[in-house]
Amino acid sequence: MSKTEKLIQKIFAYQDVSYKEAEKLLLDLGYELKVCGSHHVFRMVGHRHITLKKRPQLLPYQIADLQEALRDHGYEETV
Repeated sequence: MSKTEKLIQKIFAYQDVSYKEAEKLLLDLGYELKVCGSHHVFRMVGHRHITLKKRPQLLPYQIADLQEALRDHGYEETV
């Protein structure tokens, strides 16, 4: 299993995810990063934008946003 697949499993399991992990995943999915002060906004045409604050661990609502983005890209939660 690749690092990306392991990270996707962590996200769907609501485990701790760092900002750096989330940033790498979103950039790999094709999102563009725009920094607006302390907010880091990831945008992609045709998809909802995701706003993250740079912090050691993401908050639960930010993980939920990542889950939604993954579902939009065809990833499903595996049990």
